[in-house]
Amino acid sequence: MKFLSFTDMHYSDVQMTGERNRPMSLEKVKRALSEHLDGCDFVVNFGDTADLFAEGKSQTLLWHETADVLKTCGKKYYCLIGNHDTSTDKNTWAEIMDMPSRYYSFEYDGYKVLVLDPNQNDEKNPFPEEEIKWAYCYIDDEQFEWMKKEIETASGEVIIFTHELLILEERDNDDDHVIRNREKIIDLIEKSGKVKAVFAGHYHYGDRVFHNGIHYITFRSICLNDDYAHYVVTVDESGIDVQEFGVK
Repeated sequence: MKFLSFTDMHYSDVQMTGERNRPMSLEKVKRALSEHLDGCDFVVNFGDTADLFAEGKSQTLLWHETADVLKTCGKKYYCLIGNHDTSTDKNTWAEIMDMPSRYYSFEYDGYKVLVLDPNQNDEKNPFPEEEIKWAYCYIDDEQFEWMKKEIETASGEVIIFTHELLILEERDNDDDHVIRNREKIIDLIEKSGKVKAVFAGHYHYGDRVFHNGIHYITFRSICLNDDYAHYVVTVDESGIDVQEFGVK
């Protein structure tokens, strides 16, 4: 399995503030695809695709622009919802980004891949009425039960894609970027003996941890300044190889 990944576009036509070069994000994605898509099996967008501003383009229009680029890239693509994407209804996001649901699974090259949605501030309410608070993200009860079944029924190794992350190296265990109810999720995946790696976005500077036999890899944001950070990841029997590109 070999895929190209990017995360945290925060795409908008509202001009750059701080480190987030939002208006250039889609052009950066196009450049990443043109330079390193050859040889990859598919593309993964790890979420926070577009930011909503009252004075800017609608979030749905920004999603459509991104989806149009992915649809014409020549490869299968998979998208994750991020916390900023909850400004608009999740079902609308899934429809525009051509995903089956807010969370889902697929199989490739003998691996089962779980695509998660930790984008809710309430474990009982997965459909927020407004953009969620980014530092209080949870896997909802329904999704957790689905995860258990998906892992139990997997015939081979499992890979997990999630916008928000489970572990950060050398940071406080209660860091704002990690999923709030992560302990039961980590317990589930580590005890299963099936999960090979967890890939995430959300923490813009990237991170990598190997914990109890599982790789926890966080990708750097593509929107930072003039960087166009993106990754080519190879997962096979020999291990996991992550190549980083576009970081100046």
